[in-house]
Amino acid sequence: MNNKLIIKGSLITNGKKWYFGEELYSSVLLSASQSWISNNYSAQGEFLSELEPWKRREFGRIKSSIYAYVSDLHGISINYCLLREVSENNDIDVHKRNLYAEQLLEQYFTVIRSLYDHLTGVIKIILSDKNLKEFPETNSLNRIIRFSKKKTNEDKLPNRIKQFLINVEPDLSDIRIIRDSIIHKGKEILVRRSDKGLFIRIPKKEPFGTDTILPNVLNSNSYEYPLESYLRKITKSFFRNSEDLGVIVLTEMLEREKFNWHLHSITNYCMEDFTKFILEY
Repeated sequence: MNNKLIIKGSLITNGKKWYFGEELYSSVLLSASQSWISNNYSAQGEFLSELEPWKRREFGRIKSSIYAYVSDLHGISINYCLLREVSENNDIDVHKRNLYAEQLLEQYFTVIRSLYDHLTGVIKIILSDKNLKEFPETNSLNRIIRFSKKKTNEDKLPNRIKQFLINVEPDLSDIRIIRDSIIHKGKEILVRRSDKGLFIRIPKKEPFGTDTILPNVLNSNSYEYPLESYLRKITKSFFRNSEDLGVIVLTEMLEREKFNWHLHSITNYCMEDFTKFILEY
């Protein structure tokens, strides 16, 4: 890791270097979205073709969503590494470690919620000009799901996107419950340390009760969940959904027009630890 040239960035890779694990996170969604940028923008950030003002504005929003998505991918890997190092650092008072872990967990769930919302910009890539004009002015994936359910909007989204939104809704609902409980309802994540590891919950009422707001994604009989297993489940669900969208975007673009695309990955000094965490069971 110490001989890395890229501290934090994205890169074009070839087939042999395109993989998930070790120091790289390779992604179909990342490849499709980054390729869309290179098909429409020069290296200097200038448009490669003449576009109407409204479309230039929409393309700019799409590009901003893609950049924000990449930034949050880096952010979540760094957040995980910091959480792990803080939790395991015996030089820090144990009570402080728990407080730090709780704060980092709140940030972790908030970043995953943001990652889901960035997918709204990626969806725009495959919309026709007519549908792009009709698309809601929002960064909320939850609002796009509601938009897709209205009968008057049946012809405003590709069928593959409508099915994707149906599939992603349960996982989005789980992370939305967690994030809204923290941000909008002032709830706090509690961390309990035992000889079996760290356990987490968000109390509904009292901190010493035996309940939790956290969705039971592990199908557990307990009211508190192993921290690593819970984070892994939530995180892998997001990556599964994001890659499903990446396949849809790439398929639609290749079916409709000439689309030059390349394999993309991201890396940073925390990515190796993060990918190992995701790949564990």
